[in-house]
Amino acid sequence: MAAHSPSPEIFWVIGPDTHVGKTTIAAALIRSLNRQGCPAVGFKPFGGFLLQEAVEFGAGQVTRSGCEICGGDAEHLTSASPLTPPSMMDVVGPLYMLSYPVYGRPVLMRIGSRTLGNVRYLYHDHARTLLERSDVVELLCGIGVPLAAMEATTFGFLDAPTLARGAHAAAYDRLLAAGPRAVVVEGASNYLPIWKAGVVNHVLLVTGEAVTCYARINLEVPFSPELKMTQSIFHHLKAAPRPVRVPMTLAPPEGREDTALVIIERTLEQAGLPARQRH
Repeated sequence: MAAHSPSPEIFWVIGPDTHVGKTTIAAALIRSLNRQGCPAVGFKPFGGFLLQEAVEFGAGQVTRSGCEICGGDAEHLTSASPLTPPSMMDVVGPLYMLSYPVYGRPVLMRIGSRTLGNVRYLYHDHARTLLERSDVVELLCGIGVPLAAMEATTFGFLDAPTLARGAHAAAYDRLLAAGPRAVVVEGASNYLPIWKAGVVNHVLLVTGEAVTCYARINLEVPFSPELKMTQSIFHHLKAAPRPVRVPMTLAPPEGREDTALVIIERTLEQAGLPARQRH
């Protein structure tokens, strides 16, 4: 195991909404940094997806990683770095909520990871009836969720810090033990990452139309009690000197990763990153 990097560069990829390309851009950034000789890993402190979406990756993802209740975005970030094998998928994404039937109505949650031996599975009180349905039970068993080990409680998206005490810090420390010189943290639209790791060196704002890079902003992430993204972060971004803006182009699914890599490499070049590795 590699020694800890004393102070890895932190890139924070944020966006104003879901499905604007944050994960695709974050994964491309991880790949690009590694290709340039800057070992990088991804980190998604908080993730969520619909119960129905579990059908899409389901048992195949569990077979590849051994991780249950883990969205496709954590898999993309994990596979983008040679430092994070598939078994670390639930370290890259240490907390995931499943919602049903719509976002914002969480029914299940995984906290922690099998790798770290601190995994917990929770289900919401209002999901008791749902968990009695044979189709739901079959789906959850198919993706390896240990129903017998699940704990009943009441929670929402904003309760995650209380429910996941220490889980994020343990996951982040495990990622640092892999020896990265950069950590790419993907945010979650209107919610700040539930994570604190000092200063964020660079912010990439992904809107679906463009990637705007605020290099060397050295931002101390502002948290509000409700973990909602505060207006102060946008104040900081507006005050940043000469951000780099690169338009995003539409691409079919089979060409999306290559297109994102071109966008990111153009962004890094114009922003003069990764500068630390050039010294």
